[in-house]
Amino acid sequence: MVAGWEGVGTLRTWLVLAALLLAGTDPARAAAPQLDQAAAAIDEARYQDALNLVDRSAGAPASDADRDWGSYLKARALVGLGRSEAAEAAVRTRYHVKPSAYAWASIVSILTVQGHYDAAAAEILKLPVESLVFVNRLRPRTVEDIVAALEHSGASDVRDQLVTRLVINKYAGPTAARVPDVLRLRYVGLLLKQNHVEDAAHETESLEAPALLAALLGDRAYSALWDHPVVSALLGQDALAARVERGVQARLEQPVISASDWLETMHALRAINRPAEAVRLGLHAINEARNELRGSGASLRLELAYAYAEMGEAWAARRTARELLREETQLDAPTQIALARLLSAAGDDEGALALATSIEEDSESDTTTAMADTVEACAAHNLGRLDRRDEVLAALAALGKIAPEAMFSAELCTGHTNEAIATFAAMLKDPATRSHAVLIVQLYADPLDPKTDPRGMRYRLRALAASEAVQEALKPYGRTVPLPFLSSTADVF
Repeated sequence: MVAGWEGVGTLRTWLVLAALLLAGTDPARAAAPQLDQAAAAIDEARYQDALNLVDRSAGAPASDADRDWGSYLKARALVGLGRSEAAEAAVRTRYHVKPSAYAWASIVSILTVQGHYDAAAAEILKLPVESLVFVNRLRPRTVEDIVAALEHSGASDVRDQLVTRLVINKYAGPTAARVPDVLRLRYVGLLLKQNHVEDAAHETESLEAPALLAALLGDRAYSALWDHPVVSALLGQDALAARVERGVQARLEQPVISASDWLETMHALRAINRPAEAVRLGLHAINEARNELRGSGASLRLELAYAYAEMGEAWAARRTARELLREETQLDAPTQIALARLLSAAGDDEGALALATSIEEDSESDTTTAMADTVEACAAHNLGRLDRRDEVLAALAALGKIAPEAMFSAELCTGHTNEAIATFAAMLKDPATRSHAVLIVQLYADPLDPKTDPRGMRYRLRALAASEAVQEALKPYGRTVPLPFLSSTADVF
């Protein structure tokens, strides 16, 4: 039997090589399809699958560029599996043989995962100008982790140097064609601290992410720009939606669309109240993944389910969520919690309660427990199980300041308005939660919309945001703006 399978494998190898030759493709790139699949698996957090694909590609003919890429993907897969030392050894071996952008990016990524953020930043800052293209091999999430860590550690000078160099030299990441909005908004803040208001205003013209546009218009950290024509014009009718649409179109025109691009594009469409288009885009991305014989990813299917819910197709949202739970056995806790929230929003409070309880029982993190407790409290409240609701609220309160956002959400959905206002005020006073607090009370939809469900979280949130107590608490830190978005924070509540 073994010999038979070896024969099949040999025949398959020759067939692949023959197909490449007939298609006029360079046989030296025979490993490329498996590397493409490995990259997709990493995007979907399927690290063992990615490692297996990279290892299988090792015996196939490959160009130097593909060998560099394979080394990079192997390092990322090993890091994802928690084997950082093996990852570092693998990439340094390749870098010794042939220095490359992939190997350099792998070293920075590994330093980041190990928590050596100062060393990772130093690697970026010491790159000579002629090698700055190497930085585009770093994923935006890696760059953001480094910048955020420097910010929290108090290394503001290094952070400012890093942000400035990345934006000025147009860091865009592996697949995008523009500076990430999160990074550019940090640069806007830096320019404002230096009193370069005109330069800061000019930089805002490139911002297109809905949540960041909301932060720009609502967070008092950017108040010096509120009266500037470039920024104040965004409050004009349809101006924000047009800006978001520009970003959607730019992503769809990219030669390569990554999994994160699909997600951000779908989220942007949902934010400007076009969930039907988000559904079409999500179904297209899933079909494309099937044609390429790879998984579509839990995050994309979750985004699709939220879009269904916002279309009013609650049955389709519930079906998508249940299929995801059945088919994906290794979902992480945040994804499971988001699914539980979705089930509740789509009318399946029993399912949400059962899933949240399961998450809490398996949790080893206080933060995960708090987020699961929020779903439990809301679902129990909706089902009229008040003893269970009060028990969970007491457990949340016992966790103290571990997850104030969870406490706020639970208090809001269970009708404890005064307690929610107090929690919100405390979040505003804490620099670590202030920006998020300002964002979640923005008025994303018309509160007079007759289709609004007064039992829904968004209705309750708008009513709370409009209250005198919240407006007074918010004044020193921000303002609420009637943004024409459905909800940039739909996945939070």
